[in-house]
Amino acid sequence: MSESSMRRGIRFAAGTFLIASGMQAVAHYQFYLADRARGPAAQELVRALKGYVVAPAFGTTMWTVLCMFSLAFAILLMLAGTAYWWMAKDLPAPRLRPLATASAWLCLAGTAAMALLHPVLHTVLILLAAGLAFSYASWAGRVS
Repeated sequence: MSESSMRRGIRFAAGTFLIASGMQAVAHYQFYLADRARGPAAQELVRALKGYVVAPAFGTTMWTVLCMFSLAFAILLMLAGTAYWWMAKDLPAPRLRPLATASAWLCLAGTAAMALLHPVLHTVLILLAAGLAFSYASWAGRVS
């Protein structure tokens, strides 16, 4: 394995984050912003979430919190993907391997936690794909 293989693995993980960010942004628009007809059960749920006030001074409802987490997830995926892409391009190889190793452990531990505690398929798959890519990059960095 070579340094280029290590960088390719980190770029794959970065690409996973960037693609997932775009998918999350589209899903956010469709579920929270688009004016499309919702069924009666979904409308009732939205009304209930809008009726539950979390921070009265700011007018924050549970619906606002849910929307914020959806958008924040897309933004954080975009930030992570961009940062890893730049690091794969510019960071010296001896600094890149420990980053890949730590990122692999974090993503794979996050995958296990999400799968066991809150199994939302797309989030589990994003973390798993990135964790495997970071594992490959870490392994590629050790073998060369």
